[in-house]
Formats: sequence, structure tokens, C-alpha cells
Amino acid sequence: MISINTPVMILQALAKRAEDYNPINVGIIGAGKFGTALVSQIYQMKGMAVRILADVDLDAAKAAFITNKVWESDVVRARSEAEVEVAISKNRPAITEDAMLVCQCESIDVVVDATGSPEAGAIFAREALLRKKHVVMVNVEADVCIGPYLRRLADKQGVVYTQVDGDQPGCAMNLVNWGKTLGFEVVAAGRGTVYKTGDFEGTPDTVAERFGFTDEMIKRRNINLHMFNSFRDGTKAQTEMVALANAAGLVPDVRGMHEPALNLSDIPKQFSLNSEGGLLSRHGVVELANSVAEDGETLLPDGLGMGVFAVLRTEHPDIAEDLGLYFLHEGGDGKNFLVQRPYHLVAVEAPISIAQAVLFGVATGSTLPTPTAELITVAKRDLKKGELLDGSGGYTVNGLCENVAVAQADYLLPLAFARNVKVICDVRKRETISWDMVEKIEDSVLLEL
Repeated sequence: MISINTPVMILQALAKRAEDYNPINVGIIGAGKFGTALVSQIYQMKGMAVRILADVDLDAAKAAFITNKVWESDVVRARSEAEVEVAISKNRPAITEDAMLVCQCESIDVVVDATGSPEAGAIFAREALLRKKHVVMVNVEADVCIGPYLRRLADKQGVVYTQVDGDQPGCAMNLVNWGKTLGFEVVAAGRGTVYKTGDFEGTPDTVAERFGFTDEMIKRRNINLHMFNSFRDGTKAQTEMVALANAAGLVPDVRGMHEPALNLSDIPKQFSLNSEGGLLSRHGVVELANSVAEDGETLLPDGLGMGVFAVLRTEHPDIAEDLGLYFLHEGGDGKNFLVQRPYHLVAVEAPISIAQAVLFGVATGSTLPTPTAELITVAKRDLKKGELLDGSGGYTVNGLCENVAVAQADYLLPLAFARNVKVICDVRKRETISWDMVEKIEDSVLLEL
């Protein structure tokens, strides 16, 4: 399945849904920054409706609707499927602490997982798919761990399991699909980063200072400091490139990718083969382009920022000549060209994936049945025997993108399992952590899957 990203098709189909009073019924799990922003975006649209929002913080869930001019008295607290169905029949939004209601409610067409928890994502996505509901997996932490299983389950159930448009893996996947459709070879694809000296060791305590968040903004937008710390320490970028690799059939060229400091014009030059003056040993890789100069602090004048890119190759001299005439940056002895998008709009664009799944039965990007990359665990600092690991964006570990064959051969611990588990030996900073360096993990749905 590939993306159908033709706005007019989606616009017309949603208009028909609105005309027929038959909107796409959306259920969202997670009322953090993404989930609440998605509620706001869908409220601007026709032909789609948020019917239920689940979160352990009911006040946050309720506030997502009140922000969109829903009377507080019209928001229904649901404790059963029947109560959700009644709320839908009265066109009133529901909130709940029980995320299973989102997955099990018969009238819900599509479930959006925005929890950020691999374990929770495994439980909820499986239940939704078993109930024959489409799943939009914003929870990239879960996708990189059990995406292949969920994709196979979705195929079996005749529904769509998809990554989300607006997030970098989905946006980059759109460029990859565009290039492949037109017959180009994908040399490299990925996203930009703003990765400074010291970011690797970043902790949740310093997130507000690093990103300029005020206490008021953190509270109002329900900002998860651990999640934003994973943006800072590089784990999120690594996670997203594992997701892209597994959807597009790409691999990292080296562990953690090269991630050089690059202006836009340098991207197709450096993401070319060694024999062409570039960094790569092969084509078909995921990569990161850092917009911070080699001094580790100064922003480059023309970096990619938080955008996405693909380096595409043509062997046809006339096509190569035309791409040069159209001012695309080139590399690879004049055969590799950069296509890029300087932004990603996160929840603003996420409804595109919801619409594509329900209306056309296609995914923005969906993990292949067999993965090509793994998100492995490395120590953020020196760890002592008996220390408890705290997962992505925490104080103890980071994630790196690795070839799945290497990760399996070296018995390396996927980052999704590096939470609430103790190391059974001392671990040096930046050392990879293997399964035999942690205590045995019990009672994990994620591990079972």
C-alpha cells in the first residue's frame, strides 16, 4: 500500500461524507500535545469527527474539546461502550480513562495511538486491529518494535495499519513514494536534525531551557518532558529513521547513521557513494542531516532544519540535465538530486492519514512484514549494576538505528524493552546493551508479540 496524497480526492470524499451526515468516526488515545492538537485540527474539517478521547488525565481530555468551543456540559464521561454509542448518537464528544473503549466501540472507524508508550501501543493497536478498525500509529516507539506484527495482523483483518502524515517518517515516505513512482532510485532518505554538543546526555530536567518552554506552556499544551527530551538527545530522530527504514525497505549505512553537518546543497554530495566523493558505502539508506555546524553550537545558514529529504538518482542524461536546470541540488557525479520539504506539521497533517486509511484503504507508510532496521539501546552515561533503565527520553539510555541483522546477531536489546528493567552489570557510557546485560523481562505483551 502506498500513499494517495491527492488533496482533491480527499477533499471530495470528505465533502460527500459531510453531505451524507456520515463523518469518519475517530477515536484518539492520548491527550498529550499531539492528541489535543489533532482534536483541534479535526474540528476545523468537514467529514471527520473526533468521537472519543482517552487519557488517564480526564481534565486534559476534556480541555481538548473545550478549547474547540464545546460546552463543558456537552462532554460525556464514558465508562462503557454503550455510553460511547449514546454520545455518538447525540453528536457529543466522549472522554474516558479506559482506552480499551476506543478500540472496542463499534461505531469508531479508526483508532489513533498517540500514547508514546511501546507497551500501551502494543495492547491498544492489537485490540483495535482485532476489532477490524484502522490504526494510525503516531506512537513510533511501538511501531519500530512490533510494526511488522501489526502490519501482518492488519493485512489479515483487511484493515490499514499506517504511520502518520505530518511526522517525519510519514513525510519522508511521501518523498520516497514520489521518487519510486517516477522511476528514480532512492539513494538516501531521511530527516533534518538540530543536534548540538551535549544533547546526547540531555535529561528531562533541562528540556524547558533547551526548547524555551515556559511553565505555563508546559501545562497548557500537556508537554511530556521525557518525550521532548528524546527529541533533544537524538533518540527520536533515530527512532523515526528506523520507522522509515522498515516502511521503505532501507537500511542505515552505519550504526546511528552518519548525521553530518550539512547545508542543503551539500546533502546530495555527501549522501552519495564513497567513489563519488560522498560518505555512503551503498545506496538505499536512511540518513540524518544535521543543521548544526561542526563546532556543535552554530546553526548552518541553509540547513534542512526539521524538514525531510530524499536523494534520488537517474541514469538518464536528459532527465539529469532537466533536474539541474530546475535548480535541484546535485551530487553523485551529476546523477543524484535532492528533493526536500523544509517542514513537517505533525498533528496538522495527521488527518490526511486518517482519511487515506478509511476512504481509500491505503497507508501513508506501513512497516514491511519483515523489518530491515532495529532501534538498539546504548548507555547515556556510565551505569552501575542494579540501576533501573528508564527508556526513551530519560536519564539512562538512548536509542540508535542499526541494521536488523547486526542487532539480532549481537543479541542487542531493543530500546522499547529498556524501561523498568535493571542492568545486571556495569555499563560504560555509549556502550550498547544486550539482552544478557539486563534482568529477565516478565509479563510483557510487547515481548509476547
